[in-house]
Amino acid sequence: MKYFILSSFFILTSNVISAQIPTIYANGGESRVNWDEIMSEYEDPNYEGPTFWEVCIMVPENAYASSTLRPQGRYNYNAKNLKDYDPNTAWVEGKSDYGIGEYFEVDYLSASVNTLIYNGYQRSYTSWKNNSRVKKFKIYGDKSPICYLVLSDKMGGQSFKIPENNYEIFRFEIVSVYEGDKWKDVAISEIHQRGCCFNSNTKILNLESHRSIHQIQTGNEIYSLDLKTDEMKISKVTQSAKQTHHTLLKASTEDHTVELTPSHPLHIKDHGLVSLHALKKAYKFADYQELIGEIEILVWDNEKQKSEYQKLVQIEKINGEFETYTILQLEKGKTYIANGFVTSVY
Repeated sequence: MKYFILSSFFILTSNVISAQIPTIYANGGESRVNWDEIMSEYEDPNYEGPTFWEVCIMVPENAYASSTLRPQGRYNYNAKNLKDYDPNTAWVEGKSDYGIGEYFEVDYLSASVNTLIYNGYQRSYTSWKNNSRVKKFKIYGDKSPICYLVLSDKMGGQSFKIPENNYEIFRFEIVSVYEGDKWKDVAISEIHQRGCCFNSNTKILNLESHRSIHQIQTGNEIYSLDLKTDEMKISKVTQSAKQTHHTLLKASTEDHTVELTPSHPLHIKDHGLVSLHALKKAYKFADYQELIGEIEILVWDNEKQKSEYQKLVQIEKINGEFETYTILQLEKGKTYIANGFVTSVY
């Protein structure tokens, strides 16, 4: 009787604790995704714009897993695959069953922007179906449970927002799964956030000349540049965001300087809208300094009332804790002017 009472107490306590944390549901995803077909669009020589993975995407700095499936031939299933901008790779847990209780950990997820997670092994539709996928995660912040996350049994990216927090490390623990057609192995292909932002001191060109980006609110009118006609048009801000970043780039041309995240797009001559991080990777440079003198960035000359390209003359990586802001959507158009630089919503 004593054992039964104690067991009942612990079960009841566990249920109460579980009931106290919210359940959130991811949105999006597609029944089938052909990544080779999607990526081929960005290899078109006539395409001028950002790559699929690297504009406005902020991957975790670190990733760790409780277990990992052993490599098979040329494929590995390490936790670092969660943050490598490649849906063809995946973290796969290493237990012989369905991996209930196994987890991965990542750092620095902001509550102010969407997190995207790519459920299952998305190298192909067959790989995705044959391997198991996650149905529900229990998410911990610095080892304290904060919510459950329910995923759909779909390919592509599914978005959700982490509840408000000040945590540094997030653990995603497998609670239940969608069983694979052939294997019990449970996979996640990628996790990242849309992380394009400017430092709070950035000035946005508007009807009052300039306003700090942290003062820009929904409904405010700012200028948007028509890249085809080089004319400014007035547009209302319909969505913005704020988050904390720990790494920014301070980039300068002859007349302008801006502090922004490495993944935020600027308009680069012969490249179109692309991030400095993506350019460094494309050029296979080891350091951002190697971009100096190699690229020209589109800026707006307010006195001449026209845009022009200026060479990058200085760039440095700055670390710390920065309050950053971005404009996510305009009523009309996509571009806006930040400290003189032509940039875009995403």
